[in-house]
Parts: sequence; structure tokens; C-alpha cells
Amino acid sequence: MLAAGRGDVVEAARWYRLAAGLAAEAGSRNGAFNLGLLLAREGSEPEAALWWTRAADAGHGRAALRLALLYARRGQLAEGQRWASRAVELGPAEVAERAARLREALRQELTA
Repeated sequence: MLAAGRGDVVEAARWYRLAAGLAAEAGSRNGAFNLGLLLAREGSEPEAALWWTRAADAGHGRAALRLALLYARRGQLAEGQRWASRAVELGPAEVAERAARLREALRQELTA
């Protein structure tokens, strides 16, 4: 991240994406989650969702919560509820608490 220290944010982002991509491809759930974050920030939400799915399937709770929020925003409430439930299971505690609140809100919306 020396490039970021010199103010070359574009170059730093390129290296970060490369490193996160390599980690994700190697099976790192954190790498997959972080690559998803980067892609979402770049406006590639569909591709981000693929990496978050990979991370969540490997047990990453924050990735499951991101998917729950994404699907809820898209109006796919049942899918959002499913991922919120998975985030509750995976944790950690603060993720589980947020996911539980989201799951309940989605449940209420689905039964309204």
C-alpha cells in the first residue's frame, strides 16, 4: 500500500484488487469478501454478489449480511431473509444482531 501513501490511489487500488483477487481465487473467504467490497465500491454489484456468495458459503458472516442487504434493496425479500438467517448463524455477534433485526423486518414485510 505504499502507492496510497504517495497519493497514488488508482495504483494502490489496482494492487489491492490484484491481491484480493488472488486471495479469493485461492479460497480465502476474507479475500472473497474484500474483493466483493472493492467491486461494490467500483459499481459492480452483481460481481460483488458472486464473491460475497463465495465468502458466505465458506462461513463469512459479514458477507452473508452484505448479501441480505443487497437482496433486500433489490426487493428480493425472501432471498434477503434467507441470507440474513445465514448471517445470524455465522456471526460474529454484532453481525448476528444486525442480521436478526433485518431478518425480522423482512419477515414482517413478507407477511404484510
